[in-house]
Amino acid sequence: MGNRFILSIIFIIILLLSACGKQKEQRTEQANAQGKSIEITHAELFTITVQESYTTVSVLNPWKTGEVYDTYYLVTDNDTPTPANGRKVTIPITRLMTNSATHLGFLELLNELDVISGICSPDFIYNPTVREAVKAGRVQDMGDAFNLNIEKLLLLHPQAVMTTAYNADDENSKKMRQTGLTVIYNIEWQEKTLLGRAEWIKFVGAFFNKSALADSVFQTIEAQYNKVKALATTQSHQPTILSGQDFRGSWSMPGGQSYSGQLFRDAGGNYYYKKDTSSGSISSTIEEALVHFNKAEVWVGAQASTLEELGKTDSKYKLFDAFKSGNVYNNNKRMNATGGNDFWESGVARPDLLLSDMIKVLHPELLPNYEFTYFNRLAP
Repeated sequence: MGNRFILSIIFIIILLLSACGKQKEQRTEQANAQGKSIEITHAELFTITVQESYTTVSVLNPWKTGEVYDTYYLVTDNDTPTPANGRKVTIPITRLMTNSATHLGFLELLNELDVISGICSPDFIYNPTVREAVKAGRVQDMGDAFNLNIEKLLLLHPQAVMTTAYNADDENSKKMRQTGLTVIYNIEWQEKTLLGRAEWIKFVGAFFNKSALADSVFQTIEAQYNKVKALATTQSHQPTILSGQDFRGSWSMPGGQSYSGQLFRDAGGNYYYKKDTSSGSISSTIEEALVHFNKAEVWVGAQASTLEELGKTDSKYKLFDAFKSGNVYNNNKRMNATGGNDFWESGVARPDLLLSDMIKVLHPELLPNYEFTYFNRLAP
């Protein structure tokens, strides 16, 4: 009788422990299901949710509203169970192949340039640290981004590949997925605003277990952007702006909602296409440009080093008032001999510097001690 009593007690204890275990399991599952969302204030195409045992990062599809492009479950221990409808990624990432220069600005701000093991088209990279690593053989040249050397990529054996997604199931993506490599889709370029693009540092930071640093860096950039933007609103005069130049008979002007259009507006400029609703380019000609922009006070984005060089490209450029006054600027201050231009590289992550440059062009009196980061005024 005593033995039966003891066995009954043991059985009850086992049931209680089992119930407690199940309750703990249920609480964990519930916590994982609910989680805590990381605040994203400007970007619209990714979400980050911190659960009890993993972090969920979702990339939203900009081409199909409401759809998820891809989902990543970030864990610090590869044995951690995660849902089957996404990719498990052990963080922090220690070896990364990246196919776009626009990712480098984020990696630099997070102090993670040393994790890069492969990169595409290094000749068109500006970042001196990355270029030196390529030269020393620490970073491998993986070829053109649209024609990756898959065999070399496999030999490189990166922990993950950060790539730019396009609205197509391109062959490179198919090949990379077939290899079993973890492909991280970074589509900051599809964001609608400059600060939206810059906020992708939070996306990148999550893969290196540096969410706190990423948030801090972004807050600093956001605050500086808003500070200089507020300065521009104090000016009653809005200088008129001409952008770009003719290329083989076609002149691409920024749409009113493009990144350049936003810069012109936030810097206190008056742009002819400011009411245009497109976020891409507007196709024009030099003749049309002369009709709408011949009196423009400022010309930005000219691809020349001197006014003389620009005038030799096409004598019609000399008809613009901005040319006559010498108020013409390029964005080549940080450009190397092989074509790497930091305006297109770190500028993605630093809209505060882009805006400061544009304000210095349009309202130099507002930033008397500021030195251009990306822009240069054309010499005579």
